[in-house]
Amino acid sequence: MRTNDRIKSKIIITGIAFFMLSAILSCKHEKVTLFEPNLNLRPASEFINNNYEFKLFNAALKITNLSDVLKGPGPFTVFAPSDLAFNKMGIRNTSDFQKMNLDSLRDALKYHIVTQRLSSMDVTTVTVDNPFNTLAGVPVLLGLGNSVDNDFYINGSKISRRDLDLSNGILHTIDKVIKYHSGTVKSYLESQKKYSIFVAALKKFGLLDQLDTTGPWTVMALPNSAFTKLNLSKEDIEKMDPASFKKQLFGTYIFKLQFFESDLFILPKPGGSGYYDASGAPIRVPIPGDEEYSHGISGHHRLFVIKTDVPNYPIVAETEFGLADNIDLFNKNGVVHEIQDVVITPEMARIN
Repeated sequence: MRTNDRIKSKIIITGIAFFMLSAILSCKHEKVTLFEPNLNLRPASEFINNNYEFKLFNAALKITNLSDVLKGPGPFTVFAPSDLAFNKMGIRNTSDFQKMNLDSLRDALKYHIVTQRLSSMDVTTVTVDNPFNTLAGVPVLLGLGNSVDNDFYINGSKISRRDLDLSNGILHTIDKVIKYHSGTVKSYLESQKKYSIFVAALKKFGLLDQLDTTGPWTVMALPNSAFTKLNLSKEDIEKMDPASFKKQLFGTYIFKLQFFESDLFILPKPGGSGYYDASGAPIRVPIPGDEEYSHGISGHHRLFVIKTDVPNYPIVAETEFGLADNIDLFNKNGVVHEIQDVVITPEMARIN
């Protein structure tokens, strides 16, 4: 290339470079901010107030003045029962809250509000009983299975919608109102008229007072209607001689461990020999004082009794959990689940 051509090429390249640099310098660049807060997020109280799904929850928060608390800076995590969850309890109208003790209602609602921002990412998969503190000063227990979309629970209540962001925290929707009783399992059972025959039976057979101790306990509670089906009254129970019956008669219903029904989904047995075998039943332990027999919760979630040396069949008897609103009642020393029927009748447990 001739000298003149080289000079011309350099001039052209220099001119293009100068033009591009001038264009770049003349452009106005906006300041880029990473992770800028979403100013459209609303505080918990406003979010709940503007969602029709939470009409009843919103009314309960307002009547107890907790709605004002949820306007604060937080951070909060709200486990919000849907209207359907309240309907399961027989609450269908906002006026129903006016008939309640407002202090008790306020305490119950405070148990649905965790005092930190808690997302599904903060719970380890395939674990249960992860404690997080609430406004009530008592922890709730979260469980998470393999799938955050299908197996996320709080005190046995399923979290149906999760991780809804708020300006002062986060919100999850639950399908069942969380129930907490600040007393012991014993005091809860004694406070419920529908368990009066069951309580009399536990007392008569020396099983009641232990439910006042640390535990933890899980009691499968029999309502009076279960005894009525067998024509058994409280008077009939009082006439019984405990020495004439095997411990399984009422020991069947008490476990020295704690579990919500959802725990059976989160921590299932790997299976193998069937619903009742130790390899397939989520829970199976000998009955204290009557170790010839074992009781447990089967692979299809039924309370059962079986001979300890029998792997799977035949079982002695079994019954199902009660309605969803009558299970997963959390007390300070354990859990109460209602069941439908008497498993072991007096005739079956009588010592010949």
